[in-house]
Order: sequence, then structure tokens, then C-alpha cells
Amino acid sequence: MMSRKLALLTIVGTIAGIVFTIFLTQTLLQPLIVRLDWFANSGWIGAVAFLILYIPMGLMLVPASFHKFVAGMLFGFWVGWIIAWVGAMIGAILPFLLARKWLEPWIRRRVNENHLMISIEEAIVEDGWFTVWLTRMSLVIPYAGLNYGFGATRISNRDYLIGNLGMIVPGVLYAWWGSQADGIADATRDGGTPGYWAAMIGSAIITAGMVVHLRRLTLKHIANDPSGSHSTDE
Repeated sequence: MMSRKLALLTIVGTIAGIVFTIFLTQTLLQPLIVRLDWFANSGWIGAVAFLILYIPMGLMLVPASFHKFVAGMLFGFWVGWIIAWVGAMIGAILPFLLARKWLEPWIRRRVNENHLMISIEEAIVEDGWFTVWLTRMSLVIPYAGLNYGFGATRISNRDYLIGNLGMIVPGVLYAWWGSQADGIADATRDGGTPGYWAAMIGSAIITAGMVVHLRRLTLKHIANDPSGSHSTDE
């Protein structure tokens, strides 16, 4: 029962976050988005510059979901997805190295206070990069927290880099919805066709299904429990 409630909260939180981000980018943040058009209008220089922004954002624990969403808005789905994926992988490196080289004692205390991170570290011993891959694909632990948290675990640098390729999934998810934000706003104001809204509802259902499936798969793996009951212990 608790696992189902957590799964429902995950779905609601993800969809609500996407809807709220669309609202913000079309209203309060619209002046900022207009200024960000420079990145999209500056060719490959703008794309690289936007990608590099992931580095300071990763250090400052800024949620990567917003950056991925805006990448989809500015560059369209395909280019935005590539920027979101590559940028998130680059942005994850420096926090990891800082935690490993200089912040390890402090980060270690934080890891030891988090039951889920303890389970992740235990899974790393057995599966290395695959555990990192799963946690990056799912939304079990936020991107920024994992960047620092993994630095205090026994994961090798090589396995960490390989596992970070799993960020392709949230990159696809947020870049897709970012690329649809303007269209959804226009359809809301002017009245979209039934076919358009059916496609958007279908996209929301696919998103919810991905979130739940990946969450369940990840928790089952790190708990080494076929029933996936780890989440009920938190």
C-alpha cells in the first residue's frame, strides 16, 4: 500500500512539475526565456554555451530538470535532448570529483543518514555502473544530490562515467515537454483540436508509465528484493 502511494506521489509530482514549469515559462519567466533566445539564435556557439551552463548549475544543486526543459524549448526536441543529455553528464563530473577529493567526510555523513543512499552504495559493490545507470534513469533521488553522493561511495570513476549515460531517459522526457510548451500554451489560449489534446494526454500517460516503471525497477535493484518492497521501509 505504501509503495503504491509513493508511486502515485511520484506520478503526480512529475506531471505537476511539468505543468507548473510550462506555466512559469509562459508567464512569470517569459521575459527570461526571451532573453535566452540568444543561445538558440547563435548556432553551435550558443548550443555549447548553453551546455556549459550545466557545470555551475550542477555545483549549486540547481535541479537539472528545468535546464533540460528549457533546452527543449529553445532548440527543439532533438537538439535540446542531445544538449540536455550531454550537458547533464558533464555537469555531474565536477561535483563528483569535489566530493571524492575534498568533501568526502561531510558527504559521507550525509550518505550515512540516508537509507536509500546506503542501499545504493551496497548495490554498487555488486553491479557498479549498472546501479548508477538505473538511478540516473529514474527519479528516485534528484540529479544534484546524486552528483555529490556518488563521490562518497566506492564507485570507480570509470563506472560512474559509464553509468551517467543513463541520463538519456530524463533528458528525453524533459526536452520533449519543453519542446511542446509553446504549442500547449497556444492550444490552451486558442483551443486545440481533439487530436492534439489526445496526443498530449497520451504523452502524459507514457511519461507517467516511464516514471513508475523506472522507479520500481531501480528500487527493486538496489534493495535486491524481487517484491520491490524497499520503498515501504523509508
